[in-house]
Amino acid sequence: MHSPNPDLELLAFYEIARRANLTDNPELMKSTAFQKAKQLYDARAGYFQEALGKKEAIDDFVDLHLEGELASQGKRLEDVWAQFAPDSLKQFPLPPGSL
Repeated sequence: MHSPNPDLELLAFYEIARRANLTDNPELMKSTAFQKAKQLYDARAGYFQEALGKKEAIDDFVDLHLEGELASQGKRLEDVWAQFAPDSLKQFPLPPGSL
């Protein structure tokens, strides 16, 4: 098993929020973890756009990479969400298989 990667977990956290249309949620925006996650995501967004082009290709790459790396650490997206989400948003916001 790989050792935990905090940046990867934060990117996964942001990706979940983005897909659930929660990036403008006031409770989430106050979260330090969310702010760090957004900074990481924004720093990589330009690279993804240049390397992969279409939004769909970026989404697919991010999904496969994030889920694969998390699985290698024995984690799921739901675990990452539960770890970082504010108490009011602890319930996983996406239906199964939507990422």
